[in-house]
Amino acid sequence: MMAPMSAKNTPVERIVLSEKTTVSVVIPHFYVNRRKNIDAIIDCLRRQTFRDIEVLIVHKVSPQGRAINTGFAASTGRVLMVMDDDAHMDQTDLVEKLLSVLDQFPEVGMAGASIVSPADINPFQRKAAAQFPRFHMPVVETLTDSDMPCHGCVVFPREVFEKVGMERENILRGLDPDLRVRIRQAGYRVVLVPRTRVYHPFPENLKKFTRLFFRNGYGSAYIQTFHPEINYDTDEAVDSKNFVPKRSFIYRIFRFPLRLIQSLASFQTIRFWGYSVYAIGYGWGFLKFRLMKWTGREPVL
Repeated sequence: MMAPMSAKNTPVERIVLSEKTTVSVVIPHFYVNRRKNIDAIIDCLRRQTFRDIEVLIVHKVSPQGRAINTGFAASTGRVLMVMDDDAHMDQTDLVEKLLSVLDQFPEVGMAGASIVSPADINPFQRKAAAQFPRFHMPVVETLTDSDMPCHGCVVFPREVFEKVGMERENILRGLDPDLRVRIRQAGYRVVLVPRTRVYHPFPENLKKFTRLFFRNGYGSAYIQTFHPEINYDTDEAVDSKNFVPKRSFIYRIFRFPLRLIQSLASFQTIRFWGYSVYAIGYGWGFLKFRLMKWTGREPVL
């Protein structure tokens, strides 16, 4: 059943799947053409073995951190689950598995499902996903401390999410690494949950792929200009035991051309193009945001 919106202009649409709510699923929804996919997510949530669920669809709120916080403010469950509006589910015990980890391991503050590519992707998506491990993660067999859990499908105990200050609402990019760092700094683990998966398609063609990586570079320039203290790295290894989340800006500058050379040497042409477009987006953002900072302005997000 669908509960009515609490106010005429509220951005939050609540769909209650049970009289009791334990898990609040927040889905930021900015692009209208993804509504059909959200309906598919809700259908899968209705078939879950764990049923004490409410769904909060947050319409037209950006950036993503503000959308998630808006949904969280309207939620009632003791567990927050965040999903992207273009993700796909097929495991009917997914919520049960994610929740069981939080119940069994109180030291876990963030638990995610592996993000994998759907079987029906096109040849470009398949080739690209093979070159970017974060778009096609292994499904782990044991509870694994990792830098890979992300907002594609992740759960948090309510008190942990509140304790770390919820999501940042003032950044264009880097929401996942920032939250993972803050949760670890608060003394909690960030883990991938065994035998869980959510499908998330890679951009379907070169044009959309280029747009994504340009936007990522642009967003990184914003972070480096206005919030360099939270400009964190991400890892491509599943196990995070050797991961260092904070690298100096100089280190990252010198590492970047090495990554370009490595991608060329291994014939990863899509990866090379992605890095190149990222650099162009970063350069454009760097010039724009430095000028804004020099004139005492900051973009309104």
